[in-house]
Amino acid sequence: MLYRVILDLASNSPLNLDPDFLELCLATFENHSPVPPTSTLVSSPEASILAKRYVYGSGKTEEDIVVSDPFRLTKYYPAAYKDFYGLPSNPPCVYKSGPAWSERTGPESYRIIREARPVYDHPIADQWHVIGTSIYESLDSQTVMWTSIDPVAFAEEGEVKPFCPLLMWIGVYPASLSYDAAIAAAEAIKKILTQAGFPEIEVAFRESVVTRSVAPVPKLLPFNPLRDPVPELLKPFTPTLGLSIAPLKTPYYEGTGALYLRVSSANKRIVLLTAAHVVRPPPAFANTGVSRRHNIQAAEEIIALGGDGYSKAITSMLSAIGDLASSIDIWNDNVARLPRPAEGEEEDEEMTEKRQEYLDLVDKAKKKIEKINKLHSSVTRFRTTPAQRTIGFVLHAEPIAVSDGPHKFTRDWALVEPVLYRSRDQSCDRHIVGMSGHMVGNATTTLPDMAKSGPSGA
Repeated sequence: MLYRVILDLASNSPLNLDPDFLELCLATFENHSPVPPTSTLVSSPEASILAKRYVYGSGKTEEDIVVSDPFRLTKYYPAAYKDFYGLPSNPPCVYKSGPAWSERTGPESYRIIREARPVYDHPIADQWHVIGTSIYESLDSQTVMWTSIDPVAFAEEGEVKPFCPLLMWIGVYPASLSYDAAIAAAEAIKKILTQAGFPEIEVAFRESVVTRSVAPVPKLLPFNPLRDPVPELLKPFTPTLGLSIAPLKTPYYEGTGALYLRVSSANKRIVLLTAAHVVRPPPAFANTGVSRRHNIQAAEEIIALGGDGYSKAITSMLSAIGDLASSIDIWNDNVARLPRPAEGEEEDEEMTEKRQEYLDLVDKAKKKIEKINKLHSSVTRFRTTPAQRTIGFVLHAEPIAVSDGPHKFTRDWALVEPVLYRSRDQSCDRHIVGMSGHMVGNATTTLPDMAKSGPSGA
C-alpha cells in the first residue's frame, strides 16, 4: 500500500526526506515507469485515502481484466450500473450492503445521477487509522485484490445534503471479486465497523483501477500579514484577493481572481469570480462560453500563477535573499570598524548600543533568510510545474459580449470552483479546500440564480 510505503521510507530513509516530498517523488517515478500502468477504468472522485501500488504480478493483463459482458454483474446484483451512475466512467458495483438505494420507476424512467462528496467532522476520524488498518488487513486475509478504500458520502445530483452520509467505498480490480466473495468481505468489514461503534455504515465494492495521474497537489498557503515573516513573498501563493491565475492549458495568459462568493445561503460551495477572458483567453479559446453541469464533463483546470507570475515570485525570493546577505556583510563590516576601547577601559554606552544595533540587524536578517529559504524550498519542490499549481476548474464562463443594458457594459465574467485537497495527519486523512477557511468562511455574497439552475459541482 502506497501510504504505508511512504511512511516507512520517510521514517527509515537516510535522505531525511519529508513524507510529502517523498510521495511526490514516488508518484513521479510511477508516472514515468517503463512498465505502462493499466487503463484507468474509474477515477476516484477524490484521491484514495488508502491506495495499493499497481499489481503487475497478478497474472492478469489489461485485456484479461476488461470484461465486456454487461450481465456479468447484474445477474447477481441488479443495481450494478445504477448505484454509482454519473461518476467518472460509471464504476460498476459488485455488491453493496444495506437497503437498496432509490430508483426511478416507470416505462420511461432514467437512472439517477449521483455524486460522491467528501466527509467532514465524522466521529470515525478519531479511529480511522485503526479502523482503516483493520479493513485492509481483513481484505488481504481474504485475498481480495483491492485498489482503494474511500470513506465518502453520496448525494443525488444538485442536492446539498447527501442521502448516504458515509459509505465505505472499496475499489477492486475488474473481474477479480465474485458476488459471494464480496458479500463475505463486506460482512467482515461490517463486523469491524460495528465493533468500533459504527453499525450504520454500509460497505460497497466497485470495480476500479487506481492510477496516480498527477502528483499530489499542495493547497494554497494561509496568509496573515501581521504574523508571517515575509508576507510580500508569501502572498502570491495564498488565496488573498487579486490571486494571480491562468488556464493550465495556456499558462502564459495570466489574470487575477476578483472575489470569493458563496453559491447560496444553503450551499456552502465557494467559487472564485474572475473574467471570462482570463479563464478562456480569446486567442486560445472560442468565444462560446462553457458551463460544467456534470462531473463527467472534462474540466478546464485553472492554476495559481502562470509562467511569468511564478518566475517573478521565485526571482523575488532570490533577490530578497541576496539583498539581505549584502546587508549582513555591510553590518558586519560596520561592527568591525567600530573602535574598541583600550585595554582596561570600558566602552562608552553609545558605542555599545551601536554595536548591538548592528548585531541585532544581522540576527534578524539571518532569521529572515532562513524563512525565505524555507519558503523557496517548499515552492520549488511542490509548485514547480503548472500542473502542481492547479487550484480548481472553470465552473461557468459567460460568452464575452456587449450587454443589452442601457450602459452597454461588456459581459465578461466566469466562476472558478476550487478543488479539494487532502491533508494527512497522524490519525486520519481529511479533506480541506484549496483556500484557507478564514479567508472565505465569512463570505456572505450569494449566487441565487446559480443555486437554482446553474452548474452542480463534483
